[in-house]
Amino acid sequence: MKYFKTNIITILSFIFLASSIKFYAQPKKYPKNYFRSPVDFTITLSGNFAELRNNHFHSGIDIRTFTKGKKIYSIADGFVSRIKVSAGGYGKAIYIDHPNGYTSVYAHLDRFNKEINEFVKVYQYNKKTFEFDIDLNKDRFPLKKGDVIALSGNTGSSSGPHLHFEIRDTKSEHPINPLLFGFKIKDTTPPKIFNLYVYPMDSLSSVNGKNTRKRFPVIYYNNAFHLKGDPKVLLSGNIGFGLQANDYLDNTWGKCGIYSMKVLVNDSLIADYSFNEFSFDESRYINSHMDYSLNMIENKRIHKCFKEPNNKLTVYNYFSNQGVYHFKVGTKYKIDFIAGDNKNNMSKLRVYAQAKEQIKPFKQKEYSQLLSATDENYFKTDNLELKFPENSFYSDIEFRYSHKPDTILLSDIHSVHLSNTPVHKYYTIAIKPNKTISDEDKLFIAALEKDGKFSNIGGIYINGWVKSKTRVFGNFAIVADTIPPSIKSKTNFNLKNLSLRERISFTIKDPLSGIKSYKGMIDGKWVLFEFDAKNNHLFYTFDKKRLIPNRKHELQLEVHDKLGNQSKFKTSFFW
Repeated sequence: MKYFKTNIITILSFIFLASSIKFYAQPKKYPKNYFRSPVDFTITLSGNFAELRNNHFHSGIDIRTFTKGKKIYSIADGFVSRIKVSAGGYGKAIYIDHPNGYTSVYAHLDRFNKEINEFVKVYQYNKKTFEFDIDLNKDRFPLKKGDVIALSGNTGSSSGPHLHFEIRDTKSEHPINPLLFGFKIKDTTPPKIFNLYVYPMDSLSSVNGKNTRKRFPVIYYNNAFHLKGDPKVLLSGNIGFGLQANDYLDNTWGKCGIYSMKVLVNDSLIADYSFNEFSFDESRYINSHMDYSLNMIENKRIHKCFKEPNNKLTVYNYFSNQGVYHFKVGTKYKIDFIAGDNKNNMSKLRVYAQAKEQIKPFKQKEYSQLLSATDENYFKTDNLELKFPENSFYSDIEFRYSHKPDTILLSDIHSVHLSNTPVHKYYTIAIKPNKTISDEDKLFIAALEKDGKFSNIGGIYINGWVKSKTRVFGNFAIVADTIPPSIKSKTNFNLKNLSLRERISFTIKDPLSGIKSYKGMIDGKWVLFEFDAKNNHLFYTFDKKRLIPNRKHELQLEVHDKLGNQSKFKTSFFW
């Protein structure tokens, strides 16, 4: 009997101890005082980590500089491990490896410091290219904390002067939330909540009697967020939620992304996630995390609080039943949504709901074929073939297809499902022309937009079909591009002397297949033309080291599009 009591006490002690253990990874600790600021002025942000962007999470913070030319500093000792220059994307960017296992990234730069800038220019002239991406050893450009590495700018896909700044884990290359490292950024402002979205998850579920997503506008009064108008919320069956919320920091008007989200039903946690770090390989899962349809149709970016079956994001701390809650008749419900920022400022929305019985399933729309989220899928007609690799979708797709003839385009217009449904992986699309083809090398598949415009998704003519790959649904047809790019000078070459000019500039465009390459020659020698893709701006800055001054020069510019069409511009000038 004594042995039995002793074991009961032991078992109860173990149960108590086990209940107090947290069976999830403890938050990683990041050095708070190791790094200095990358700028020498008070940091305010126009964008923060893991903001919802088209097809990706924002991988850093955007520091407002207001103008170009602000000094950018190395945040710690280290060395330049990588330099990348591109017409879009990050523009001019520097990567610095630090001895504590982190890499800092500085993007959209206007120019590098004198030593790095000269190295870059020599490399560009040797390779005869503006764009490049190069890794460097630790001895090439060693740095001390506080060394000036560049001046801020607006290069690449930047929409205004700012510094895009990242901290990555050097080994895994995962971007990590820079706000976890103790940078002094004032933030006493909690997030704002704008809309609640409620989703019936199957044919036996409903929101206020309907089997469609329902929006509930949110307003703020009496120091709290509430549903506007205090509407009835009647829920039946399996329900998911989504929240439109932004964070705002002190001393800036820019809206930023939230850091964390929690959802509780009757005080029981059903969803919990936070944005500390992610992998670039998983960034496209954002199209499952947010409501892709609302983003495409209304340009609204919604944090869904439930998880689709094939969403493999790692930012999620906890889900009960993937965040989907079953509402039972006869029970009253209290639903709490808590959106937080990195400084523990919180905003809360409380919603009261009742469960409603749904007796009959809702009628569902007809579809052509059910596509598996995880398996390979094939779809074929006489004039269209589609091949989807494994894990192309986040949930099974009730695939819809139709087509209609067209007298102008070189094929039928093929409506491949719905453009507001996300596709995770590239799939193969092949379309058969319905007209006689003469210039096979000028054909491509175009994604047609509602406004009559279209984008080139590429294509190659093989055995009577034009084939390409894409990661979107929508309307597709074959188009031919026989029109060369346009070159328009922004410099007045009628001037007798350009010696007082800093640069010569052009606007280059190709509305069909797009610009592929360009080459500028002065006096028969390659010269460095820089390309700002977002503005179609191509320019050459006069270089006294490489161009003999006080003489007449001959300029030749060639621009090629992606289908092999080319344009040339020739002139002479005095400089």
